[in-house]
Amino acid sequence: MEISQPISSDDLDLSPVFGTLDEETKDRVLEELKRAEATLASLRDELELTGEPLTLERYPSGQAEIVTNLQGAAGKLTFEAGLRPRNFFSETPWQPGYAPRSMMTDAWDVDASVRVMVRRLVGTHKYTIQETPEEIEEQRFDSPTEAAVALGAVSERLAELARSREPTVDAWAPPEES
Repeated sequence: MEISQPISSDDLDLSPVFGTLDEETKDRVLEELKRAEATLASLRDELELTGEPLTLERYPSGQAEIVTNLQGAAGKLTFEAGLRPRNFFSETPWQPGYAPRSMMTDAWDVDASVRVMVRRLVGTHKYTIQETPEEIEEQRFDSPTEAAVALGAVSERLAELARSREPTVDAWAPPEES
């Protein structure tokens, strides 16, 4: 079962994502994560989106990440950002029944995107397809503090993007190819 915990939780354990941190580094990382959370909470409230601003997610596979998934337009528009250990996406997927995979906490990847669900004609039928009209390219960091700072910066860029258009499917849907 997936475990989701807001960054603002009093009993937050960052070790699944960052490994063991000394107190000073842990405090700095948490400060940066809370800054990102505040940016995303402000965006959520301003654009009347739904979702937790920033959460630590832990999965049965052993994977762990810090993410946001703010939704608008009845769930058809999402603003996503994440920070995850470098081996979160692995060459060999985890399978139920096997031991959870351990996360490598020596580097972290940070990225963001805007996704929109649109109806598109494929052949002779219309299908609902997820499109990604905007992406903030993934970057890798060797320091937990740098990764947390980067998530804050990516959250600010995502907020700027989100505010650049109306929070509707029509405003975000890429034009159909002819």
